[in-house]
Amino acid sequence: MKSLTSFQWIAFVILSISFSVTLVLTLRRRIGPRVGFAWGLLWLGAAFAVARPEITSDIAHVLGIARGTDLVLYFAILGMLFGFFTFYVRLRRMESDLTKIVRELAIRSPQEPPAEDAQTPTRR
Repeated sequence: MKSLTSFQWIAFVILSISFSVTLVLTLRRRIGPRVGFAWGLLWLGAAFAVARPEITSDIAHVLGIARGTDLVLYFAILGMLFGFFTFYVRLRRMESDLTKIVRELAIRSPQEPPAEDAQTPTRR
């Protein structure tokens, strides 16, 4: 077995912390079980790719991609695009929900505009 490089040690520490945080957040119900499971798989897959980088090259060749690093980059870009799209959709939904709530509150408790105060001096 080959000895680990400095990068692999650093990556394993970061990935272990990420996996642990995901596990804790899932157990404390801060994130849903499906989301926690998906993130856990991502951290484990990343650790596997760091431990055995030749596997990414083999998978890349099967998919018709020249290098394993290109495969990782393509998946990272696709993942970020999916994440941005999901975030955008959620943000739009929250804006729509907030608009509905504000409208409902405005209908339930209408307020009259403040009357001109007779004591207030007028400008000339």
